[in-house]
Amino acid sequence: MKFIFLQSLDFISFSIIISSVFIFIYLFNSYKSTYKAFFILRLSMICLMMFYLFNPVIKYSTNRYSELQWALFFDNSSSIKFHKSPSLNSINLGIDSFKDQLSNTNIPFTSHSFDSQVKLLKGKLSGDGQTTNFGNIAEYVSQNKSALAGAIIVSDGIPTEGAESSEIFQNLGLQVHTLGIGSKGSLVDIFINAIEAPTVSIKNDRINISAEIQSNGDVNDRFSVSLYDGSILIASKYVKLYGLGSKSTVNFQFQPKSIGRQKYKIQVSSTADEVNILNNKQSFDVLILKDKYKVALFTGSPNNNTSVIKKTLRDNNRIEVDHFLKISSNKFSTPIKFFWEASYDLILFENYPIEPLSPDFVRILAKKIIAQQTGIMLIGGPNQNNKSLEGLVSLLGFQTLNEKILNDDQGYWEFSDNNIQNENLPPLSRKFSISSMDSEVDDIAVFESGWTLLTRNIKRKIRSVIFNSSELNKLYYYKNESLVFSKIFSESINWLLRSGISSENYFRMNRDYFQQGEMAYLSGTRVGIQNDSLGFYIDVFREDKFILSTDLDMNIEKNIWEAKFRTPSPGKYIYKVYSKKNKEIIQSTAFDILDSQIEISQVFLNEKLLKNISYLNNGTYYNWKDKEKFFGEISQKGKREVKANMIIFKDSLTLLFLILVFLCTEWTLRKKKGLL
Repeated sequence: MKFIFLQSLDFISFSIIISSVFIFIYLFNSYKSTYKAFFILRLSMICLMMFYLFNPVIKYSTNRYSELQWALFFDNSSSIKFHKSPSLNSINLGIDSFKDQLSNTNIPFTSHSFDSQVKLLKGKLSGDGQTTNFGNIAEYVSQNKSALAGAIIVSDGIPTEGAESSEIFQNLGLQVHTLGIGSKGSLVDIFINAIEAPTVSIKNDRINISAEIQSNGDVNDRFSVSLYDGSILIASKYVKLYGLGSKSTVNFQFQPKSIGRQKYKIQVSSTADEVNILNNKQSFDVLILKDKYKVALFTGSPNNNTSVIKKTLRDNNRIEVDHFLKISSNKFSTPIKFFWEASYDLILFENYPIEPLSPDFVRILAKKIIAQQTGIMLIGGPNQNNKSLEGLVSLLGFQTLNEKILNDDQGYWEFSDNNIQNENLPPLSRKFSISSMDSEVDDIAVFESGWTLLTRNIKRKIRSVIFNSSELNKLYYYKNESLVFSKIFSESINWLLRSGISSENYFRMNRDYFQQGEMAYLSGTRVGIQNDSLGFYIDVFREDKFILSTDLDMNIEKNIWEAKFRTPSPGKYIYKVYSKKNKEIIQSTAFDILDSQIEISQVFLNEKLLKNISYLNNGTYYNWKDKEKFFGEISQKGKREVKANMIIFKDSLTLLFLILVFLCTEWTLRKKKGLL
């Protein structure tokens, strides 16, 4: 301990202090004992004030010894539980034994598990971590190295996120030992990485399909890759796989047999040592369209709608129109026998019938429609009324009502879909008084009065549409016809033919399920003639909650629309494709995102990384089977801390408090003695 003055004493100050002491002693002895207490208090205050005046400092030191702990880090990522030797159960037993031996040798330690983050280990390893981040260990050691004797990392050395170990483990200033788990040979995993196929194709056209097969682990063999239509094998090929993350491509070409949305599957054979066989198959679908659709157009009397309807149908080169124009009571422009002999996808009645059809005609027509699964559309004409529909209206699933309609009775109307702008729509005249015989009809557009303008119905699998006005041509020449006329007429044809001919843009993901964090690819084949120069965009939702949005770009070389996005957290999602031209939904499709299994894509002992971590930090690497050798590398460690302490009287609040106490005490005593 040292006692020094920050301010030195000069000769005059020293003389004054010595003289004051002698004077105080003389006065102290001359006073009665009753007043000596006042002198003692006064002397104490003077001494304390002198301490403040000369600012003395007391310096002293203390030392303390404390034990340092070893930090143990055990890998709890998914890859740990896929090692065959040692198994997860053996690893947990080995960890318990390892910790018991440390306790028996009185070596203090703390146990942690790590995957995407570092946690205190409570209980046993479960192997449920989705990723492995060694950077979190380096950060923990760096922040707590003053209390650590060293670190021991027990892992298979497979990082799946974070920076390179050569960067994050440099200059930690602490010993880091590593203990490797597993065998050096990677476990085998064969999976279908991506499928390229058109989203829509024409019947009798050959479809080209490409499947990318990826293989991890020690693989060097031939595997079969098969293409299925449902459960029916279409084709099978052999492919040579080499493992180590290499990829191989298999191409198929075939002609579809059926029309409609067809579901196909590609499957690659598995091996006995494969870690995951769920990803050996992927399903995809292709919309197969007919190369030609036959439409029978019946016209009772030519009118302003006739040319509009014929032009719209014939503008699509995949529609063949047979026009049956009524010339007389028993004669059409095209012989009616051709109608009965041919098969049609759609029968369109335009201003027909003007007079009620005969029961025999209706009965035979009904048999033809049911046998051929033909769609029916009725467009009101200027020469028609409720009576004209007798017999035919029942085929459409409706009935006529007794209500008189004025020829000049025009009314405003709107679309039932709230997503469509209903402003400035032209008023239309209502032609029929009809009501549905089925409660499940779909009213696309309705008059303000409540009567239906455009309605769809499905009865016994037969699709039918009624347009309840004779002014379809007014919509064709309307200033916003691209939306209104298309919604009324073109989409009705599309729905009746089940073809999508009005807007053939069909989009599909490269897989039917994804893992969290993977890149999802969306593509679409454009077949139709509609000009979509503005393109498309997609929105992704989870339970009606918006997640993300991205644009689709045209791949000129492949003539397809493409988009990609990183998959979010696991769950069920929906992606919606919108046209930039009119913000209309083109498609809405569900897809699933599963928990990430990136850990099991590579399951082996990465000795190189673990040895590098130990080398950078003066540590040692051992294999799991040699873990007993670790006890020759680690020992009890501690540190002695020497702390310098200093008391500066000038900064002491205690001394100031004592001065105040002595001063108050003296005043109190003087008052009691009557000396104030």
